[in-house]
Amino acid sequence: MRLGDACTKIGSGATSRGGKDTYKSAGIPLIRSQNVLDYSFAAAGLAFIDDQQAQLLSNVAVQENDVLINITGDSVARVCMAPADCVPARVNQHVAIVRASAQKADPYYLLYSLQFLKPHLLSIGSSGGTRNALTKQMLENLDINLPPLPAQIEIGRTLRALDDKIANNAKINHHLAVRSGTDSSPDIRRGRRVSRVVASPSFSRPFAKIVSMKVSTASVN
Repeated sequence: MRLGDACTKIGSGATSRGGKDTYKSAGIPLIRSQNVLDYSFAAAGLAFIDDQQAQLLSNVAVQENDVLINITGDSVARVCMAPADCVPARVNQHVAIVRASAQKADPYYLLYSLQFLKPHLLSIGSSGGTRNALTKQMLENLDINLPPLPAQIEIGRTLRALDDKIANNAKINHHLAVRSGTDSSPDIRRGRRVSRVVASPSFSRPFAKIVSMKVSTASVN
């Protein structure tokens, strides 16, 4: 299925007139590409705008369970979930909102699907221009494997549980390494959660296997 057919919204925002000089010390968050990491959201460096600026970007107000994807530059195709405590944030022109249709797609399944397809996204994003970029049309036309909704939800839940376990193990290893004086994990010290897509080239195999198993089970039921 086309990603566009599984979503109610795919779109990016804009930078407030005047650029970073107009950012505020507090207010409504403006999510930029530096805030979107692979599977994790970095609050460090989060910009803020006032109500009037936000009104001009009302068409890209972030909702809970929105998937965020970087669409330009060296960080193109990085993807994460929008944090609930940032709602109703706005996104600038370097970040797109991918909002799942509640009747067709599970947002976490879409998140993992986009990570699974990252090599393809990087490939199409680097063609036809001097700067890496994913257009709205590219995202809308992206072909994704979309099993029945109950299977999607279970797949998303399973992969989230695996990621939580990996993150907890990484924290334990970090604390042990700190105590022994052998720590060499800057990503963990900074509180970053490293995606299996980045950390493990073999991520695609378990993802595909889980999808296949859940789809087969759904078909039998």
